[in-house]
Amino acid sequence: MTDFQYSGGQLAALRAVIAGLPSLTPDEVAIRDAAVADGRCSLHLWPLWPLAQANPELWDVIIRDERIAGFSVYGLFPAAYDLVYGPQGGAAAIRYDGRTRGRVAIISGRRAGQTVQVVIKPCQSRGESEIARIAGELGVGPQQLPTIAGFISEEYVAGTFLTELPAGQTDAERMRRVGVGLRDVINRLHDAGICYNDATLADPDGRSHLLVLPDESLRLIDFGVALLLREHPSGLTFEDACNAARTDPMFRLFRQMSGDSGDGALAGFVNEYGRRLARQSAAEIQSRDWRFAAEGAAMVGQRLGPAAAAALRDGLGF
Repeated sequence: MTDFQYSGGQLAALRAVIAGLPSLTPDEVAIRDAAVADGRCSLHLWPLWPLAQANPELWDVIIRDERIAGFSVYGLFPAAYDLVYGPQGGAAAIRYDGRTRGRVAIISGRRAGQTVQVVIKPCQSRGESEIARIAGELGVGPQQLPTIAGFISEEYVAGTFLTELPAGQTDAERMRRVGVGLRDVINRLHDAGICYNDATLADPDGRSHLLVLPDESLRLIDFGVALLLREHPSGLTFEDACNAARTDPMFRLFRQMSGDSGDGALAGFVNEYGRRLARQSAAEIQSRDWRFAAEGAAMVGQRLGPAAAAALRDGLGF
């Protein structure tokens, strides 16, 4: 089937329900679960169950939409709708990935005779969409696409994660160029008032946030814990402090030591961490990006060899 279409008003109603998914309360989840358990709602319509009561006419339409069974709600996103519901919708496909964050949907399809891939994922923080937009405009992150509030929709970047480069592509000269390129990427983010605040080259599990494209240009993905410091320190929020703390070894040590002390102890730690951040300049906070890069280079050495790590450090200027 390639002729199933929603009206503009129907799409707006569907997308309003989808926008609420990242912030569902336990009670709202329980209501949906109960509807599935007693047969009132199919499992694949779980995300849209409120429409059964709020908009029965639309509910009668979506229960006939076979695409929701295959694509869940992701086909209803602005950046993917024509790929799934358009004239070439039969060629569309979906796969899921979740390397370093929650569920990530990747929809592929055809548009204007070209193969297109769209990545859709929930935001990890309220500031992520704005930071990702800036990074995309700078050419150091994926280009951002029209989306639904609470979610990131972006181009799929066809590259290879640094830690997954085959042996034939990790010679010293190439690794040095990667280091130079990453230094430029980080500097461009810093000039835009952003601290990436995450593992760039590799984390302890060998995963990377750095994609190397066939032309050797670089892209960073996942800005969920990044900080926008354009109005620092007046613009610093509790969530910013929490994101900064989460990537600090002190945070992990505190969680281990505090055990089951409760959310109050954690909030106190984050508030104090935020006060210390406020006393630092933006440049001092951004310096953690260079620390992450240095730590990542050492981890790359464990996977790709000491010569590759040395070349990376040389390119980064360490």
